[in-house]
Amino acid sequence: MNAYLSPERSAFHLKPVKCAGSNRQKLTDYVVQIASNSLLPVDVIVKELVGWPARNASSDATRRPFASGQHLALANAHGETAKYWVERLNDLTGRTDLGALTLLPFASVLRDPFGLVGRARRWCPVCLQDDLLANRDIYERLIWSIRLVEWCPAHDVPLTNVCPECQYRHSTEACRRSISGCCAHCHQWLGMEMLRYRRFLGRCSRKCSRERWIASEFASLLDVPDTSLHKISQESVALMIESGIVRVAGGNARRFASICEKSASSLSEWRGGLVIPSIQAVFDMCERFQIHLTDWLCAHSDAWPHSLERREHAVEYTPRRTACLERDWFSIERKLRTMVNSNRCQLSWEQTARKLDIDPSQLHAKFPELARKISGKARERRARDRADRIEARRTMLLRHLKNVIRRMITSGINPSRRCVEAELTKLGVEYRWADYPLIAQARHEVERDM
Repeated sequence: MNAYLSPERSAFHLKPVKCAGSNRQKLTDYVVQIASNSLLPVDVIVKELVGWPARNASSDATRRPFASGQHLALANAHGETAKYWVERLNDLTGRTDLGALTLLPFASVLRDPFGLVGRARRWCPVCLQDDLLANRDIYERLIWSIRLVEWCPAHDVPLTNVCPECQYRHSTEACRRSISGCCAHCHQWLGMEMLRYRRFLGRCSRKCSRERWIASEFASLLDVPDTSLHKISQESVALMIESGIVRVAGGNARRFASICEKSASSLSEWRGGLVIPSIQAVFDMCERFQIHLTDWLCAHSDAWPHSLERREHAVEYTPRRTACLERDWFSIERKLRTMVNSNRCQLSWEQTARKLDIDPSQLHAKFPELARKISGKARERRARDRADRIEARRTMLLRHLKNVIRRMITSGINPSRRCVEAELTKLGVEYRWADYPLIAQARHEVERDM
């Protein structure tokens, strides 16, 4: 008789309510719905079937997802936890599109997932009530998990994490007995009609224009179609910054950083691709220049204003227009190459540009390779000088230690660390805790010579 092998089948067959757009379902709510449809508690699904990644394979403490301090909302973000959950749930459900229920499609332009998603469970009661009245599936949106989003872009009301019935404050993304759209404490319905919710909120005294704008920008980002996701990348962010430096600051990176109220060093790291700017920093720059978030992340350079409004000065002021000056670039390049090949050149790149009376950013854009070599030589010189200073201080300190220990041994005093340190203080010699190993070395050398 022939032996037949049964093919592997997915354990669950549940289609997400919505996999695209700003109203897409979040992954943790999808797990809650799997548990509800299977008549199983959420913690059983999470711990027994999905699993919770541990930082240390030998430690079992980090495998408890509902323990105090765990961050279940990371499953909705773009880090390792989200990748782990998507892989496990794809195997359980036989699907391949569950990554769309997280922020993984936008991972190339997002930084630390811990700061991107909030720990608390939040929702828009009006959205839930609309789903109920329209006889649609009840589910919770991914955009509600994003920490910066405090406003519902669909109904123009703030999100909440307080149950209207029992006033329970939901401080975690999910609990052991979660139900979509219901309170984790009293299991009452969380949805409310618009008028009732506004009465529940009372009078809102704080300004909320920025929160509304951030919510609408995140909604537009989530609405980006899959065919355009390839445009969103770290290279696009760096390209947008370069375009801004040219369009807004005339090629002057330091002036652009000042306009954006960011440090020049941070801007340099963003331009070089060493660090991705945080989404908060991108929002600050988008707000300052009235640029949409999707235009920034997709490198739509036409979104930049051509020039900023001129600032009024109390005295007559004529700005330098270094970018428009006619320069002998051939002669400048020859001078730079001479500096590179000379061992006597000890200037940093900024000092070199100042010596040539050129903006460092403009000179860097013209000769990036020479800038790298001159900056490298300056770093090597600083490293050598630092090593020489450390060695000179060590030699001086060792000499003082030997003299002090020799006098103490001759006088019959035990050269303990505290006694030696007290003698050095009397001599006015600066002493740090990192210098303590020198005491043993000095004592060994003194005893050997005696």
